[in-house]
Amino acid sequence: MENVFKPESNETLVLSKMVFVTLLEKMIVHFRKSHEIENNYKEAQLFGFGNYNKDEPNLKYDLELIVKGYINGKYLYNKNREALTGKPFIKINREYRYVFFNYLGYKDVNEFINQDFFTPSQKSKQLEVIQKDFNIEDYYYVCYYYGEDQKMIKGQIIIYNQWKNIEMKYIYEDQLGKTGIYSFFGSITKNESFVFFDTKFYSGSKKNEGAKLIFFIGKSVPHEREFLLGTYSGFDKYDNTIAGKMILKKFGTRLKMENEVSNNTFDSIICQELNKKRIVVESVIKKHPLLFSAKSPYAQMLDNISNKYLVKFYFEKEVYLIKLVIENFHLNIKSLDDSVFIKNDRINVISNGQIIHLDFSINGLFHIHEVSIYIKSINLLDKKNNHKGQYTASDANNNIISGIVEFETIK
Repeated sequence: MENVFKPESNETLVLSKMVFVTLLEKMIVHFRKSHEIENNYKEAQLFGFGNYNKDEPNLKYDLELIVKGYINGKYLYNKNREALTGKPFIKINREYRYVFFNYLGYKDVNEFINQDFFTPSQKSKQLEVIQKDFNIEDYYYVCYYYGEDQKMIKGQIIIYNQWKNIEMKYIYEDQLGKTGIYSFFGSITKNESFVFFDTKFYSGSKKNEGAKLIFFIGKSVPHEREFLLGTYSGFDKYDNTIAGKMILKKFGTRLKMENEVSNNTFDSIICQELNKKRIVVESVIKKHPLLFSAKSPYAQMLDNISNKYLVKFYFEKEVYLIKLVIENFHLNIKSLDDSVFIKNDRINVISNGQIIHLDFSINGLFHIHEVSIYIKSINLLDKKNNHKGQYTASDANNNIISGIVEFETIK
């Protein structure tokens, strides 16, 4: 059976972006001609909301004459904002499904799209939306990431058009309590087990490149997953290039999504996964590599600490041994024992290059699991002797232990 739109029904009318934009343009032209308006109208006065002059012409009043009842002047304005953000389909509800067309002298959307100002392709696309069981379900997510000012950030993500289009919105609050909103829109592509978000944003009338996001979905349909984990890259509000880890959490309704974003609290599990997971590249061109960071002038000494070591951890009357290698250039810490595995390893130069900090986890050594080692740089640079430093670690019983650590070069 043909599914024809009926004004008296409770259905939602879905308009393609092209049809809606054309409808609004023709309404504004008709409004100006009817009231002989030549000057530019402010949006609030045109649509009839906020601090508008009720005695001056406005669309709200004109539409109320048609329905002989109340019209929300901001409804049409909000739908126009949706179209401007790149939303491919605009949903129209209640009396608004027909009053906009009646204002132009048309019975309904079917009469409107049969006019000469639409191409056959545009007509066909709109009829497909009306006459078929078109899946226009929107999906709502809150995105979490570790953002500017070393704080957790929440944002809104809405997925449209069967996972083909995306709208993103981030709301920042400054120290004075004022909020700033950053809006992005874009397209979604799927490739095997991943989805790719490619966003843009408007600066005035100019469209600019926004953030790029990649999320793993496996072999499932994207909206089946309550959480999506992935990465983002782009730039922050300080115009620095950034990248990091991001988590998307699905919400059933737009209201629930908005309530979560407006809530200043964060799930501790999400925080634990995302805190510090962020790379920032300053938007400043350095004239010399020694100026890259505060660590740069001392980085060359890391080239000289690569070697094979027998590391001895002294605790009370016991000594725990592990053989490891610090790789040249890559600065990975790897075990030389097949039964021991090292992960989460990091090497830093601290205290103006005076101290080497090694941090790693050990699997296979019963007495020590997580360890941080501090040793003077000059000691590791001298490969002829054994050298001592300090360590702090956790043991098999989750006790915190500390003591002397000795590095013996393996020849």
